[in-house]
Amino acid sequence: MIYHTYPYQHMKQRGSIRPFKTPFVRMKRTVSCILTALLLCLAAGVQAQIFNTKKNKDADELYAEAVQATRAGQYQKAIALSQQALKIRPDFTDQELLLGRLYMLTNNYPAARMYVHKVIKKSPNYRDAYLYAVNIEMLTRQYAQAEKYVNDALKQFPGDKEFMLKKLGILDVTERFQSGNVYAEDLLEKFTGDTSVRKAYVGHYLMAGHFYRQRGIPSLAEQHYEKALAMQPGNQEASSSIMNMHLKSGSYERALEQVNSELAGNPGSYDLLMRKLGLLQDMHNYPEALNVLQQVLKNHPGDAKARGLDLSLRMEAASWYTNTDPYMLYTGILEKNPGNREALDKVIGISLARGAYREALAWINTGLKSSPGDQRLQSLKLDVLESDRKFGEAAILAEKLLRSAPSAEKRQRYIALRVASGRDYLAQQQYDLALAEFESALRESPSDTAALDMTANTYITQKDYPRALDVLNSALAAHPSNARFLMKKASVLAETGQYDEAADIARSLQTRFPGNHRYTDLITDMHLTAGRQFMQAEEYTLAKGQFSLVLDNDPDNMEALNYLVNLESARQQYDSAIYYADIALRLQPDNKEMLLKKASVYTDMKRYADANTINYQLMQRYPYTVKYRTAYVEGLVAEALAHWRNNRPDSAFPIFQQALAIDKKDSLALLNSMNILYARKSYDSALVYANEALRYYPESENFLQRRALNLEGLQDYEAAARAADTLARRFPSADNKDYADLMASKGLKNQFGLFYLNSNYDYASSNYNIATVEYRRFFKKGSWAARANYAGREEGTGLMGEAELYYTHSKSLYSYALAAYGNKIVFPQLRLAYSIFKTFNHEIEGELGARYLMTDSTNSVTGVTSIAKPFGDFWVNLRAYFISEEGDFNTSFNLTTRYYMNRRQDYLALIAGLGTSPDDRSRLVQFPELTGLLTRSIAAGYQKTIRYRTTLGLFGTWINQKIGDNQFQNQYDIYITVQRKF
Repeated sequence: MIYHTYPYQHMKQRGSIRPFKTPFVRMKRTVSCILTALLLCLAAGVQAQIFNTKKNKDADELYAEAVQATRAGQYQKAIALSQQALKIRPDFTDQELLLGRLYMLTNNYPAARMYVHKVIKKSPNYRDAYLYAVNIEMLTRQYAQAEKYVNDALKQFPGDKEFMLKKLGILDVTERFQSGNVYAEDLLEKFTGDTSVRKAYVGHYLMAGHFYRQRGIPSLAEQHYEKALAMQPGNQEASSSIMNMHLKSGSYERALEQVNSELAGNPGSYDLLMRKLGLLQDMHNYPEALNVLQQVLKNHPGDAKARGLDLSLRMEAASWYTNTDPYMLYTGILEKNPGNREALDKVIGISLARGAYREALAWINTGLKSSPGDQRLQSLKLDVLESDRKFGEAAILAEKLLRSAPSAEKRQRYIALRVASGRDYLAQQQYDLALAEFESALRESPSDTAALDMTANTYITQKDYPRALDVLNSALAAHPSNARFLMKKASVLAETGQYDEAADIARSLQTRFPGNHRYTDLITDMHLTAGRQFMQAEEYTLAKGQFSLVLDNDPDNMEALNYLVNLESARQQYDSAIYYADIALRLQPDNKEMLLKKASVYTDMKRYADANTINYQLMQRYPYTVKYRTAYVEGLVAEALAHWRNNRPDSAFPIFQQALAIDKKDSLALLNSMNILYARKSYDSALVYANEALRYYPESENFLQRRALNLEGLQDYEAAARAADTLARRFPSADNKDYADLMASKGLKNQFGLFYLNSNYDYASSNYNIATVEYRRFFKKGSWAARANYAGREEGTGLMGEAELYYTHSKSLYSYALAAYGNKIVFPQLRLAYSIFKTFNHEIEGELGARYLMTDSTNSVTGVTSIAKPFGDFWVNLRAYFISEEGDFNTSFNLTTRYYMNRRQDYLALIAGLGTSPDDRSRLVQFPELTGLLTRSIAAGYQKTIRYRTTLGLFGTWINQKIGDNQFQNQYDIYITVQRKF
């Protein structure tokens, strides 16, 4: 039969629940004592340990908090945190410097000076310390000491721009402007295009100009202001200062020259035009002043100040020129005699001289009304329209003049006006109108270079490259050697992807003009553009060809080398990528980005040591640049991971430690360090890393899992259950909930069980039942259990008490023992059992044991042996019984097969039996009578475990016994189990 009193036997296979074992406990011989012991066990409580860990903040955390408080402007709080950090780590250099800065921010300069000086003394290459030291001395006006710190810094960091700027500032504040001039020029030469240097340069010369102006040396002051203006032409402070000096000395003409020179660079400036207007007004040059005012009104028609000046200025001019202005005299004549041609010519001439083009045009139109065919007036009108930038009207008039009296000069002027009109339309993005103007010009002169050039530009602006090429081909047909047209055609061909044709044109220009870098640069730009586009399209071979052509044209081109390194790395042609990186580094040995890129290629090649050598050198050279420190840490982690994947954890672990020494918060290094320790079963050390990781990443699912796993490995199931519960609450996935249930169950020490067996016979009308109640206690080495069995019969009530033990001796050896005592009604009087189990290689388990059974009529001794082995999710066990009873010898065999499911918590069972074994609970009372009969049985069942706490089982068995030559009887069993851990 299949129902054994040890429901967890034979479950010691990979991934399944291990058997629970405990020392053998003797049972009292009376049922009352058994029940008393059971009640005492049920009353036992479960104790839990509560761990309360308190961790003090370390110096790094205090430093981070101090930095945050400083950024928030909470200086006193930051000072307090800094002092705490220095008590923990007195040699914390970064913290000392931060404290010095905080004292500087709170105006406690002596304390600030003390801390900063201490840092410089300990770390002479700490750049920021020198900056703070200079700032402190400048704030306290200790300029000599500030200069000393600057000079010391420049010895440590030669050519450092920021310290050179500080030195220039010290020279200015100490009024040593001649030395400052030399230093400023050196700075500008060293950092030509740097914005901050140019700004300091301008500031220095402005300050020097103010100094000399205040001391009454205008020539030197003007020289320094001019230097500032040469660097920054629109500098209002310098130009205003120069003008004020001129005005103060009465030099209006020089002041006007100054304004005009500024207007040349910014002709539409409102402020400059109004300043010029004021100067002209002061010089009583009203015609020019009115002309400037008209320009202001044209550019700013809504300006109230300019509109107000229009009337007041004219009134002032009228008053000034009363009875003296020729214009007023001639207009007076025309009022009396409109046909006076001489007066008309004078009025037009004066208006043109004064720049009053609208007035001149009005007088010309007046003359043309009376003399519409006057060639001179028409020519004057054409000039006025052109001067007033009314190119369209001027072109119409020019065409009329051309048609009336053709000449080469008139034709050229007409074409120029059409092109100028088209250019205006093009600037306004009115492309159709612009093209119409250019086409008019080309109808008059199909080979005009300006018209062809502007037509091509219009199509290029619209990205209509085919038409642009048509125009350029026509232009080159007329002007085959025109470099401008060739250059433009090459650019258009490049835009359309015809790089080879474009490069051919550019190379022909380069051959014609060998000293002109413009064409060399054009070839380089075209190939670079082509290469970039091929890279975007992942056409790496074509891209490489373009970048190689760049190097043929310009061997030192870093951009092409950079692209080639990227390209070859993307193609996994790492040796080639290193080759190009080495070329670039021969040109620029200290190029940080190329060194970093070369290290990255080494990493891709899995040459981690070479990559880390470069990254380490970069980190040493630039210790405060996070990018290089991060690259070095990532390189170390990559190298360690390679060892770890290649099953070399002993090589990987120290490299992970090296990475953590630089960045203690690196998540990959922390995770893999604890994984290696976990694999070594060094759970306590792995737990230290897990706790450290959770300080930095308290919401990390990975680290929460690792903490729970290591606590489980330490068999601290209560702490593991708390950790797993935290994990499941924060990340409520099915796996995490299941693991939390598992850990909670491992901390449970008690189990209560109910078992019910129902047997039916085809040769008897009665049903026979056995009910069992069980208490089980788990401990570190296994488990023990106490059971009470009850069976009612006509002859009386059968009672039997049982004590059971599972005990683990070692990882591969455990024992099972049982002692049972009954009242001889239904159950045997005494039943004893013992087996020892041994696990061999390949997970094969062997059993050797004995059974003893005493009834009121006979005794039997049985030898037991079995062999079991898992096959994937299946588990198979074959058990043999060798029974000796009052001189008779019989055998019995059982074959059990289980199929495990749901992480081996549930299983289906199929059992076949031959013979009657002493472990068969349903027939123990009949054992002597059944021994030796031909008995065959088959059973099936299913056991389900719910959340690792509640186990339910249902089994059914059919038993067939041969009692005569052709006589058989059948038995049918139903067995139900319910067990609950608590």
